[in-house]
Amino acid sequence: MSQDPPPTLSWTEKLDLVPAFLSIGWAASRALIEWPLRPGSRADTYYHHLVHAVVRQFSQRMSLTQAQWVDPSFISAYKKWCAKHNIRTNIAIISQYTKGYWLGDPQADYVMVYFHGGGFAFGGNDGHLLFWDAIIERLASRKVSLGVLFVAYPLMPQAVYPRQFQEAVNSIRYVLEDVKRPPGQIMVGGDSAGGNLAVAVMLHAVRPSELALPLPRISTTEKLRALVLLSPWVSFDVSLHSFERNRNKDYLQAETEKRWSDMYVGSQESSPYNEPARASPSAWEDLPVQGILVTAGSNEVLLDGIEKWVKDLQAHNSNVTYKVADREPHEAPLTWSIFGDHRETETQKNVLDWLKDHV
Repeated sequence: MSQDPPPTLSWTEKLDLVPAFLSIGWAASRALIEWPLRPGSRADTYYHHLVHAVVRQFSQRMSLTQAQWVDPSFISAYKKWCAKHNIRTNIAIISQYTKGYWLGDPQADYVMVYFHGGGFAFGGNDGHLLFWDAIIERLASRKVSLGVLFVAYPLMPQAVYPRQFQEAVNSIRYVLEDVKRPPGQIMVGGDSAGGNLAVAVMLHAVRPSELALPLPRISTTEKLRALVLLSPWVSFDVSLHSFERNRNKDYLQAETEKRWSDMYVGSQESSPYNEPARASPSAWEDLPVQGILVTAGSNEVLLDGIEKWVKDLQAHNSNVTYKVADREPHEAPLTWSIFGDHRETETQKNVLDWLKDHV
């Protein structure tokens, strides 16, 4: 169930990769032609429009096993990152199912427990490492140290809900009990599906689910330092207008999101612990965290679901900051950097500025 073993492909699946990659090439060619013809329905730049088309076709055409076989594992990306930057790997054993990869010092002023995105199907990648390494460096220039624990939770199809939720809770317990950090020095973060897990953990802290162990020491009097969410996948409703409005501006698409969310929930009932937007607004009252940041992109298909949930959150918490980056897709700084665009995005600036004010 861990992220370590790579999937195996049958010969049929391997042979099918040829037409799959040809279809991706065709999608890229079509995107290059259509970009000048769709001024009101395209990504912010020619290059990003091409990248988004490639990612959309990749996720749509590849089977989950094929896509995981092509995509480098998180442990591979982490080890290469450490070797490239001449730093020692620091791998934590959180449970029998889950490992954690440390970036920065576990004894830093603050610790960020971070849940990567990837539709519950893919691990973290260079985009996550680049993003948080830059944040660590920028905070260090202000004499504030941050260590990030990337949680390598089990992935679909081998694991489905509630396993990922349970391991998210276990990760917080690990930092509290094994690393022995007080709640006031712990931040929780996540992007996309990882944002879903981060939010579910916060709900569990105040309204415990029977499916996971309790979270000790976290309360309205002993709060976590921060909750940082990048394009959190809190709603699985693909009928929302942003899925159509931003269909050609984002690299996510309704069909893939529906397929993955159905696989994640599996045989379990839908609930606020697997789809946080299902919770009643009052369920978010008095979350045990000192400050909350939610970011999104104006061009992402998840936008309407995020905004609806943020309104519920803000109705019962006065410490919520919500930032929408103009003309950015889903988690832009984490995705664009993988394809060679390393400029600072508005989302990255929003996260950094907010952290500077809250640590």
